[in-house]
Amino acid sequence: MSDTSDHFTVKLGKLARTIDYDDPHGHILFTFDAGSKGNTSLCLEHHAPQTSRTPRYAIAFERAKQYLESCGYEVEIYGE
Repeated sequence: MSDTSDHFTVKLGKLARTIDYDDPHGHILFTFDAGSKGNTSLCLEHHAPQTSRTPRYAIAFERAKQYLESCGYEVEIYGE
């Protein structure tokens, strides 16, 4: 079986304040809001702790954070 861990996409979602993460295993939707540090600050939100998280959740979250940073945003994390 080939390694597909590098085959993923991260993009702004169709719904307001969402990030779509897709990989060969499925889809994860993340949410964000305005950050506390000005116009270029966003707060990326973790799913609630009681929400079931897949094993790939941590890497997907990090990739969503990196995507926002590549768009020029300073990213804060909510819910750690």
